[in-house]
Amino acid sequence: MEYNHKQLAILDAAEQLFASQGFHGTSVRDIAHAADVNIAMISYYFGSKEKLIEAIFLKRIVGWKSVLETVLTDESLTFETRFDRLVDTYVGRIFNNPCFNLMMMRAQIQADLGVNDLIHQNKMEVHGIISSFIKAGQEKGVFNEGVDILMMVNTMIGTTNHIMSTRHHFARISGLEHLTDDQLQQHLVIHISNHLKKLLKAILIHEA
Repeated sequence: MEYNHKQLAILDAAEQLFASQGFHGTSVRDIAHAADVNIAMISYYFGSKEKLIEAIFLKRIVGWKSVLETVLTDESLTFETRFDRLVDTYVGRIFNNPCFNLMMMRAQIQADLGVNDLIHQNKMEVHGIISSFIKAGQEKGVFNEGVDILMMVNTMIGTTNHIMSTRHHFARISGLEHLTDDQLQQHLVIHISNHLKKLLKAILIHEA
């Protein structure tokens, strides 16, 4: 779905507020003020705060699944190269969309949010896409059999999200306090991607 300028302003404002204040801590009035629109416009375009957070998730999820499928189904590339691109793409998206990912983490903690059904459905679909890719690699003899795909995916997700959300502590521990925010992000994206590729390919390819 394509959004107009006002709708995008509302979605962006809501995403930032849901990330910083949580869904229940954010009012429609807060969103209207941040987006520089009136409350009636939010109701007209999205109907309710619940429908608004669903629209944010759908906007992000559709884009991610499309990118994921493009990366993993490119048969002109080797399985190993496609796996590397999967990791690079995921880590890059997490660091380039910090508000959305913080909002995602907050939403999953709040079990009463209806959007959790949408999150669960997305997780199942993404897991299915990655599983199909890994199984195709196993059939070709590229990837090892007996790989716990769910744990492998959660290792990638957990490592990336944890460091992204605590990056300033990571910088202090690693002696990287002299870096600007942009420099730190660039360093972490490269460092995390390389670490995860080595770690996960040790399971996928090198271990018996």
